[in-house]
Amino acid sequence: MFKKIALLIFCILLVAAAGCSAQNQSETNSPVDAAKAKAVMNDFQNLTQNDAGVEEIAGFIADNITYVSEEDASKLVDQFEQIQKDKISELETLFFDDTMQSKIISEYSSITAGNEIKDTELKELLAKTKNSGYKVETAEGTYFPIIDYSFYKEFRDNVAPDLKDYINIMAVESDKVPAKDAALVIGWDDVLNRALDMEEFLSEHQDSMKADEVKELYKKYFTFTLYGLNNTPLFSYGSNTMDAEAREVYEKVVKDTGNSEFLKTLGEYMTLIKNNNYTLNDEITQYRDNVIKGLK
Repeated sequence: MFKKIALLIFCILLVAAAGCSAQNQSETNSPVDAAKAKAVMNDFQNLTQNDAGVEEIAGFIADNITYVSEEDASKLVDQFEQIQKDKISELETLFFDDTMQSKIISEYSSITAGNEIKDTELKELLAKTKNSGYKVETAEGTYFPIIDYSFYKEFRDNVAPDLKDYINIMAVESDKVPAKDAALVIGWDDVLNRALDMEEFLSEHQDSMKADEVKELYKKYFTFTLYGLNNTPLFSYGSNTMDAEAREVYEKVVKDTGNSEFLKTLGEYMTLIKNNNYTLNDEITQYRDNVIKGLK
C-alpha cells in the first residue's frame, strides 16, 4: 500500500513539474500574435496621423509595446521620441507664460521634493508633462520642459539592443544635464565617462538608427573635454593655465587608454599640454581645433 501511495504522489509531482515547465516556456518564449501586433501598429499610425496628444501616445505605447516584435517596439519608441521633439514647443508655450513661471517658482521646492502641488492649474500642467514623458528643468532663472529619458526605461526590455543602450545614455543626460548657464554642472570625470559610453555605443552599433544622434552628442562631449565651457574653461582666462582638477582627472585616465581612440587622443593632448608647462598656447589651440574638425 505504501509503495502505491508513494508512486501516486511521484506521478502527481511529475505531471505538476511538467506543467510548470511548459508554462514557464510559454511565458518566456511566447510568440508575438501577428494579428494583434499588426493591429497595434495600425492603431499607432492612426493616432499619429490624427495628431493625438503626446500623453495619449505615451499611454498607448506603454499599454501595447509588449504585443509587438522587438523591431516594431523599436520603431514605436523611435517615433515617440520624434513626436516628443516635434511637440515640445507646444508644452513650452504653457510653461513660458509669466503667470505659470511665477507659480512654478513659488512651488518649486514641492515640485523637486515630489510633494503635493497646491495650485490646480500648475498641478495639471505638471501631470501632463510627466505623463507625456517630459520633466521640468531650469536654467538662468527660467523653468521649461525637456524630454525625460528615464521615462523610456519601462520600454528597454522590449526594444533592440542598440536602442536599449541609447536609452541608457540619454537617461543619464536627462537625469543630470551636463551644463547650465554656460558652465559644467558635472565633474570632469563624468564628462570623460559619458564620452566613453558614447564611443562604445558607436563602436558596437555603427548601423543603429540612433548613431547620428549619438555622434552629435559625442562631439559635444569631446568639445567639453578639450575646451570646457565659457564659464568652466579648461584653461583659465587670466593665466591660461589648465584647470587643476581636470588635469588630475585627465592624467589619471590616460595612463590606460586601451583601445579607446577618445583616450588615445586625450593622451596626445595631455602630452602636448605637459610639454608646454600646462599653459594654453597656439600649438595646443591648433591641436584641439583640428581634433574637433576631424570628428566625423
